Amino acid sequence: MAAQDRPNFSGTWIGVGPQQHIRELTIKHDASTLSLEGQPDVPKHTFNLDGSETKMSAPDGKPLVARAAWEGNTLVVTVHFPEIKQDIRRVTWVIDADGQLVMETAYLEGKPQAPSKEVFKRR
Repeated sequence: MAAQDRPNFSGTWIGVGPQQHIRELTIKHDASTLSLEGQPDVPKHTFNLDGSETKMSAPDGKPLVARAAWEGNTLVVTVHFPEIKQDIRRVTWVIDADGQLVMETAYLEGKPQAPSKEVFKRR
């Protein structure tokens, strides 16, 4: 899949469906980075899209490291705790056939937990 087929996630996205934790996301996306912040309680993060590390914090203040990289036209963000050197979440971002942003989270560490899925439509 060619780079030009990759979606651009820029815009304001409104959560749809009953399972939404995030009501609204604002995303700025260019060739090398993706920045997002949201309501409620989503602090601003900027990810490099080349697979390099982005430092961030867990809600309890512990350091986290995230890596974002393309797999075809899907953006994959892997979050990991540096202190245990283990991936804890893998979030895939795609634009579906209806033009909605679909973020699916697989939980890789800790208590077994079903994957979660959040769907957003452009405002």
